[in-house]
Amino acid sequence: MKIFYALCISFILSSCASYSVTEQEIQDYLDDRSGFERTVGVKGLAHANIKFENVKVGIGRVANDRVNLDADSKAQISIQGKSPQQLQIKVNFSAVPYYDKDEGAIFLNDLKVEDIDIQPNELNLPSKQLLSPIVEMVGQYLLTRPVYRLSDEDFKQSMLKTARPELLIKNHELVIQI
Repeated sequence: MKIFYALCISFILSSCASYSVTEQEIQDYLDDRSGFERTVGVKGLAHANIKFENVKVGIGRVANDRVNLDADSKAQISIQGKSPQQLQIKVNFSAVPYYDKDEGAIFLNDLKVEDIDIQPNELNLPSKQLLSPIVEMVGQYLLTRPVYRLSDEDFKQSMLKTARPELLIKNHELVIQI
């Protein structure tokens, strides 16, 4: 009988359980884990070396159900017969967050490019063909990595990991609740 009461109490408590992840927590998580460097194209013919460094997070600021990410990248584009050119690429993405129970983490889906700014504006290279893979590469990086992972060391977070929580956006926070 005691086990039955304990199960009932834990069910009632777990049905009310929630955990809010703030923009700053996601920002800190991404700051510790984001950044990569890749090369696209064929060296000696046409290629770009991309360095992705920085992501800024906003929750529910562009749309009520989306997370926005401002990503900074640097690219050095080289085309045979032309001098290499340095570019600063700032891309603003928006995406729908979702919780993956198997991973115990929040991922992004339905990534959209909201805005793109390339400096310098005047390109001396026919680099439009190289810019699309750069933006795709940064987008793919953001889609395949969690933006936040629940901790096994925090009791509330570890409880939520084992349930089937729902993910909501409220007051510029991601709320994981059962």
